[in-house]
Amino acid sequence: MKTLFLEATEDSPKLLLDPKSGKIQVKGRSFMEDTIPYYSAILEWLRDYFKDPQPETTIELEFEYINSASERMVIDVLAEFNKYFILGNKVRVIWAYPPEDESLAEMGEELGEMFDIPIEYRTLA
Repeated sequence: MKTLFLEATEDSPKLLLDPKSGKIQVKGRSFMEDTIPYYSAILEWLRDYFKDPQPETTIELEFEYINSASERMVIDVLAEFNKYFILGNKVRVIWAYPPEDESLAEMGEELGEMFDIPIEYRTLA
């Protein structure tokens, strides 16, 4: 299985999916009009990865800004994680956001209420 890496653009976050370390990073601004190709690649990669995952898988979601279309896709990605968590896989979710951004803080809390996976909340320095 290959590492998936995409550089950040004006409207899409940096993406790093590393099967050897079990670490996934989504970092930056996400306000694409068509989120399906970007986030579908993540879902496809995850489904393949969880056939033979590392002992622990960590996803770090660090957004400066996220629009509603991207938020829906993040929910889909976390729903996929939630499935594997329920099946007994050790997964860890980190939600990081700028300290002054109350809407991103609230979004992270809402996501925490939607799923069984414990979410760690961090403010960015």
